[in-house]
Amino acid sequence: MSKSGKHADIQWRKDGQPLSLAYDDIYFSTASGLEETRYVFLQQNALAERWETLRENATFTIGETGFGTGLNFLAAWELWQKTAPKSAQLHFVSVEKFPLHPQDLQRALALWPQLQTYSQPLIEAYPPLLAEGIHRLQFGPVKLTLIIGEASRALDSLRLHQENRDRYIDAWFLDGFAPAKNPDMWTEELFTNMSHLSCPGATFATFTCAGLVKRGLREAGFALRKVAGFGSKREMLCGTLEQLHDCQQHSTPWHLPSTEAQHPQSATVIGGGISGATIARALAERGVQVQIIERGPAPGSGGSGNDQGILYGKLSPKPGPNGDFNLHALMFAQRYYKQQCPQLAHFNGLLQLAQSDREKLLQEQIAASLAEHQGQNLARIVTREEACQLAGVDLPFDGLYFPNAGWLEPQKVCAALLEHRNITRYQGSTVETLTRQYGKWFLRIEDKEIETEAVILCGANDIRSFAPAAALPLRPIRGQVSRVRATETSAKLKIALCGEGYITPAHEGRQSFGATFKLKETATELRESEHKENLQTLAELLPHFAEEFSSQDFNGRAALRAATPDYLPVAGPIPDWASMDNTYASLRKNRKLFIPEHSDYQAGLYVMGGLGSRGFTYAPLTAEVLASWIMGGPLPVSADLAKALHPARFAIRNLGKNR
Repeated sequence: MSKSGKHADIQWRKDGQPLSLAYDDIYFSTASGLEETRYVFLQQNALAERWETLRENATFTIGETGFGTGLNFLAAWELWQKTAPKSAQLHFVSVEKFPLHPQDLQRALALWPQLQTYSQPLIEAYPPLLAEGIHRLQFGPVKLTLIIGEASRALDSLRLHQENRDRYIDAWFLDGFAPAKNPDMWTEELFTNMSHLSCPGATFATFTCAGLVKRGLREAGFALRKVAGFGSKREMLCGTLEQLHDCQQHSTPWHLPSTEAQHPQSATVIGGGISGATIARALAERGVQVQIIERGPAPGSGGSGNDQGILYGKLSPKPGPNGDFNLHALMFAQRYYKQQCPQLAHFNGLLQLAQSDREKLLQEQIAASLAEHQGQNLARIVTREEACQLAGVDLPFDGLYFPNAGWLEPQKVCAALLEHRNITRYQGSTVETLTRQYGKWFLRIEDKEIETEAVILCGANDIRSFAPAAALPLRPIRGQVSRVRATETSAKLKIALCGEGYITPAHEGRQSFGATFKLKETATELRESEHKENLQTLAELLPHFAEEFSSQDFNGRAALRAATPDYLPVAGPIPDWASMDNTYASLRKNRKLFIPEHSDYQAGLYVMGGLGSRGFTYAPLTAEVLASWIMGGPLPVSADLAKALHPARFAIRNLGKNR
């Protein structure tokens, strides 16, 4: 699990305003914080005038140092709603070293009841654990990318170190505490990262005229202008980026295609499960015309087609890409489904039961880490007695309780996500050929040919049937779920349970439990032996349920999942494997060698897969990562984590091991 940043230490003054004890400074003007924001940041960046003239489907991105109470974000959101085209999107990227506790955020924002339309959704979406790293919050056409960490490192974590991908900030809000109070933030590295993330002509505004700020901005390429300050402040700074500095590459750019980012207007997604549904939705919401091709008769006909499925993440007390991704994917998914399809997201709690001493120790370590950083709103450890009370049935184990997790209706979720004006569905269709000509992709399904700018392969184990993706080490895993009528006893179960297996609460008189895990098996017929296996697993958790179910005739589903050797999903552009092998052949002799060349990639061809048994937890955040690769803009995860999900990672590892 990522380490969490320390929360802001707040003292509430008699006038109801927050004071930072760490910096002995106020968060906003005592005269009028909202009017100060409007004058300093909105007016001096000329946002109203710029937004009124935006083209349709445009994206405007603001970068901010010092999220604080979120006041600047809310004021920008309010102005955006009043002035920008309805089809345009606002992306607000903000860094914060010491985030406010949720209760402090709520108390601070109560000072501006006129912003309640915007502040209430922010309060509801505010992460339950403010772990260090990137948190993506979505509010329809408005996105907030909140990065917890020291400002210069936080901005650097966004950079892929490629000019055409890194330059997307249109305006900067240089906030944060005054340089005299917080000199550690206003560094040369901060201004350098600002410069490299800025579009040509990007503007900035800041309340301060301190010398170190002026020098840092000038050296980074910004032209400065002094204007009258707000209230009692005599002067403030604003300006424009006029000089672009070359991006210095210090690590081998194996993850970066040699061609320019595409920003396609049309895309075709192959596979209508949760991977295909989430990436199709992410692109459609960015204005892309999406066609989705599903082999089965309806969305989610394959591995995503169960009647009930649980949403949970495998948290880890140790930092690292797997633990970090699990944590951020879980929190993102909890927000995502509540916003996209709330009627299908039954998030009234989930218990991960400690069925072994090893699992009990792991849960205690996770719980200790969460408690240290006041993350109990994400998960907390409960005794057996508490677990029984939460579940409504007798349980034999302690557990880890996730109050905002639970279960979904998978196939209906896939269908709901694909209900969008920019999405066209082809069901019961198989892609017969996939070819590239004249800078476009052409797909043939039955008697129809589809022309498209980009193709995304999302068909789980079918991904490798397409030659450009055959080298990906995706492994099939058969899983069978059992489904039975709820009994008088089992119907009392109130929340989802998981341990060695899982079981869901009753829905429409039936319950699901399982699932088996058969690595490298590809058959999908139902097996009585696996129903018995599921029943035995359930008996170790809930023996009285298993006994009552045993007299029934079982039904259920068997389907295939696809997993990777490192248990992380695959999301990104597909390389030209021969070019990658040739370009980086020297890594066979020295895996730490810096090779500045870029490899060729399959232009306009992407993949999203390898989600394993946590598809519904992983898919929403993975889709956002892939959408950023395809359309550009800020990543929803750090650049390092994006590389940990990259399809080419396996080829680079093999070269480093001289395979």
